[in-house]
Amino acid sequence: MITVEEAKNKLLKRIRMSSKELIGIDKAIGRVLCEDIYSPISLPSFNQSAMDGYALKLHNRKKYELIGEIKAGDNPKIGIKKGQAVRIFTGAAVPPDADCVVIQEKVREKNKYIYIGDYIPKRNDNIRLIGSHIRKGDIALKKGTGLNPAAIGFLTSLGIKHIKSYKNPVVSIVTTGNELQQAGKPLTAGKIYESNSFALTAALQEIGIHPKFTAQLRDDKKILHSTIQRLLRASDVLILSGGISVGKYDLVKETLHKLGVREIFYKVAQKPGKPLFAGRKGSKIIFALPGNPAATLVCYYEYVYPVIRKMQGFSEYFMSKKYVKTSEVIRKKTDRAYFLKGKATYNGVLPLDGQESYMMKSFAEANSLIYLPLEKGDVKKGEDVEVHLL
Repeated sequence: MITVEEAKNKLLKRIRMSSKELIGIDKAIGRVLCEDIYSPISLPSFNQSAMDGYALKLHNRKKYELIGEIKAGDNPKIGIKKGQAVRIFTGAAVPPDADCVVIQEKVREKNKYIYIGDYIPKRNDNIRLIGSHIRKGDIALKKGTGLNPAAIGFLTSLGIKHIKSYKNPVVSIVTTGNELQQAGKPLTAGKIYESNSFALTAALQEIGIHPKFTAQLRDDKKILHSTIQRLLRASDVLILSGGISVGKYDLVKETLHKLGVREIFYKVAQKPGKPLFAGRKGSKIIFALPGNPAATLVCYYEYVYPVIRKMQGFSEYFMSKKYVKTSEVIRKKTDRAYFLKGKATYNGVLPLDGQESYMMKSFAEANSLIYLPLEKGDVKKGEDVEVHLL
């Protein structure tokens, strides 16, 4: 049995980023750039009015002749001379000869003239100058940038339709156990509704991964062998849930070894999630997670999540971590590392009731995992603890 830190180090040092692909910008949310992107244009590409108002050619009087109007999208062919002005609207192109834009609140209009009173306009007032956002040829976004909605909008505003990104790994999920029953039917004696595949699928979808296959299997050696063999061929990452402990019908570890999966580690000194297996076959990564639902999700967030994020190209691939004060005493009920479901606020973190590995209600209410390392004992109220944000 190894420590949490040893397990993560052994696992992550074996992970490489996925291959690269060209994708449409409309499919790029959550992806990571695998090359620098240079701006193909200056932005703005013309001098642009920042306000509704009047574009002026400055002179030494407060009165300007109003000679026309320019709205957003117009091609401004109006020539403007000293003492002249045009009505202009936000986003419209400023005539080349105009010196500034005066906002409409500063202007009085009468009989095709405008009057600016005591206001003293300055050159380039309220004009977004060509290239003030970015100039043609400058780096727009650097390699390694994760593409959020703002990045998508920014690249699209430069006219970019395709980007090169690291591929998302192909992920498949297998849940095992004779006791599992699909939701939608009345429970029969001795059965429980299968939920782990749905929780794992939802967690993966949060990071842009849509599992290619999901399978629910009985504890049968032949079925396990054939299904896992098929999914290993089709997947980059295979996640199994259940059947990885030491009971008579825990057949997953034996099956993986027979299929040539090489063990990276098995059993971690943590609670929940001690019977955790990680292995590889060639470039394929295989996880066998314990079947209790809360243990399954803890192992996903602490081990599977960073592996997939690293494959996606992220340089920061673990969950966000911070140290905050606990709102109450924590009694450490194990001699292993301890992950507790918590509710983090501005004032600290509250360990929730219902920490058992089969309890999901508290996980549904949690927004963090409190991590107490192996060597850590009981925690006093107000003491700083490590928190991983979900």
